[in-house]
Amino acid sequence: MKKKITLAIALCAALCSFAGCNSGTPAATTGSSAAESAAPASETPAATETNETAAASAEQTPAPAENTDPDVIYEADGVKIKSTGFRNCAEYDDGPMLGLEITNNTGKALTIYSRGTSLNGWMVNADLITIKEDGYLNVGGNFEVPAENDTNTYGIYIGNFILDELGMSEIVDLNLSLEVIVGEDWENAVTTDMVTITNPDASGEIPSFDESGDVAYDKDGIKIVLRGANYDTSYWGPTVYLYAHNGTDKNITIRIPKSSLNGEEHTAYGDMDIAPGMRMKEEVMFENAASVAPLGKVTMTFEIYENSGTGEPKLLDTSGEFTAEYEPIEIKTEAQTAEEAEAARGWWKREGTFKDADNNTLTLTFMSTAENWSTNNWYANGSFGANYYWGGNVQIGDDGLSGTADTSLLNDDGTFSEGNPIDVKIAEDGADGVKLTLGTGEEYHFTPAAEE
Repeated sequence: MKKKITLAIALCAALCSFAGCNSGTPAATTGSSAAESAAPASETPAATETNETAAASAEQTPAPAENTDPDVIYEADGVKIKSTGFRNCAEYDDGPMLGLEITNNTGKALTIYSRGTSLNGWMVNADLITIKEDGYLNVGGNFEVPAENDTNTYGIYIGNFILDELGMSEIVDLNLSLEVIVGEDWENAVTTDMVTITNPDASGEIPSFDESGDVAYDKDGIKIVLRGANYDTSYWGPTVYLYAHNGTDKNITIRIPKSSLNGEEHTAYGDMDIAPGMRMKEEVMFENAASVAPLGKVTMTFEIYENSGTGEPKLLDTSGEFTAEYEPIEIKTEAQTAEEAEAARGWWKREGTFKDADNNTLTLTFMSTAENWSTNNWYANGSFGANYYWGGNVQIGDDGLSGTADTSLLNDDGTFSEGNPIDVKIAEDGADGVKLTLGTGEEYHFTPAAEE
């Protein structure tokens, strides 16, 4: 596990050197001239006596040892934040998480925000998870640490979906910076140094970085690439995918002060804050872009800022206009989408909730192709007394719907136990009913349930 030397330690060393440390006791200079301070010890017996006394005292009372615990992320003014290692967060959805132990001896409540998290070289948006003693789970953008009786568990949660988006399978290195606010003293908030925490159980293999695309800016270690566009005409309209690499030793912010789609100006949303040496992906949205169809040309101007975290960011450079052209594609109208969805239903028309004489239920739901359900367009689930099966997708055939359902059993204590998967076949039954046949040979006859 590795971390950067904190500014506080470096500053202490510098001050000690400047003051002329001797066995942990600074030389007394108050009331003395520069010439007197520079006089040989033989000519200043009082100073010699003082130094000998200080040296003897130092031998009896050693200076406190420097904190070398590599797990301590931050420690100052009654606040201590320590890493407890990586684990899967079973309390949430079993995704990877860096556990934290937060000690608060300030006498006031703490508010802690993430001010930069990067994973395996990529900037990511991590959730801050608080797990309370009673099992209550809070997932959000900050920690609320009480002033006393703190029994909470804290963690920086990454989530498997972030690893999937980056094409990775494990956390190798996690870089982290936090902002600590004591009580209501927001003006004197402290931002910790960026620390690098290495996963000792990782293989250490990180996929190579793909920088392909239309290079919009490449100067002084900073690179911006347009990686294509999403032509969707939904509420937000078209979006553009950006990749950026910060190869400098500065924290930077990339902004888009001017942008246009098909020659028409649209304000872009998507500032990119990137730590030194890190990369970032961003999907940029545009104001009032839903009317832009089809998208053929994107023009952007970039501003690069140095962002120290305190004060106003410093403008480093402004790019010229960069234009990427995409071959216009056909955008389907709502009528075309609806027509395709209706065709995907096939010949099966019976839908909704059905019940039989024993109050067993069966629900059939059509899932539109617009919801990315591919050819599995129907979903079936039902309940049979205390036995529940939650089907999943069933496909249309010549004689009805068929598929495999996962089963589960409701226990007396209200919990569920998994059962064995079961084959299901659904056919028309009478004028408006359906017949369900299970792989075990059982048959159920349902009619449409009355609306409640």
